[in-house]
Amino acid sequence: MAAIMAAFAASTPLPSDYLKSDSRMFFSYHPENTSFQKGYLGIGVTTISGTLHIRFPHAVAAKFITLNFIGRETVEWVDLKKIRAERIIIDKSYKLWESSTELGHELITDLDLPFDFEIPEDAIGSFQSQFGKVQYTLRATIYRKPRRKKHSIEVLVPLSRWTIPTDQEIRPLVIKSHARHRKVPISWQAVLPQTFFDVNSEALIKLKLTSQKPDLRVRKISTCLKTFVQYFVDGRPEERQRLHSKHVITGNDVMMTPVGTNTTFEANTMIRIPSNVPPTGKTKYMSIRNQIQIKVTFERSRHNVMITREIIVGRNFLNDSSAADMRDSMDYFSDSEFK
Repeated sequence: MAAIMAAFAASTPLPSDYLKSDSRMFFSYHPENTSFQKGYLGIGVTTISGTLHIRFPHAVAAKFITLNFIGRETVEWVDLKKIRAERIIIDKSYKLWESSTELGHELITDLDLPFDFEIPEDAIGSFQSQFGKVQYTLRATIYRKPRRKKHSIEVLVPLSRWTIPTDQEIRPLVIKSHARHRKVPISWQAVLPQTFFDVNSEALIKLKLTSQKPDLRVRKISTCLKTFVQYFVDGRPEERQRLHSKHVITGNDVMMTPVGTNTTFEANTMIRIPSNVPPTGKTKYMSIRNQIQIKVTFERSRHNVMITREIIVGRNFLNDSSAADMRDSMDYFSDSEFK
């Protein structure tokens, strides 16, 4: 069996992806894919495709074989008592194979059973947070001749969802503040390249600060993404926050320019959006917000400047290099006279 699995290694789920395993059964992806997902969920038709492989060293009497695709949203935490809620997002069942004999069963050893089925266009993408997750699985079950005798395997199926941002969401955004009523007599301006940010990406933010104190010096500038997840179960809200990895620049990397009685500080900082960040959105039990935070601290000062801005985190279909062919075909049909 190890040799057989090795032959499929490039196009099969990892052993750690299996929630339940059986050495005589395994899944593989469609030959042209590196996952079960085929298509761009949220943009066009999306299917789950692959093959179930069965390799019994000795023949077994089988009646039929089913495939179940299940999506769940689950939240769970402990607050004096255990709080838990779950809902089924998708529950699809298919019969992959059935005995054609009059006996209602037949002997099987090796079978390769391909599958390909559509999923709803409004399905939620997979993600995991501290107390909640959206998760999809495939389960294959062989029903054997002896009553209640069966074999099954179950594997995780990550689903990614894409979107096409609005023009406003991909335009640069300038946010400003003024020195009035501030403990630190400083005004600032930050230029975000956009307000929609891709999962697993990074972007440059231009920062300019103007101080009325000639002796003020920047010690460091820290930039990071902060995720807020609010959970709702039976009227019990629970919020958790997570700071992702920071990008830090020191005062040595900040350009300082005297302008009359003021001093101007200019710097380029970086925002990193990790691959495991929950996308901005709302489900039945969870509400997810993402925020950029830029903290400027100064030498010999207890005060600092905190710049925050909520952003949208997701998967930008227009920037995905793997979607170039699909975008070209969409452009073709949009320009066609048959539009």
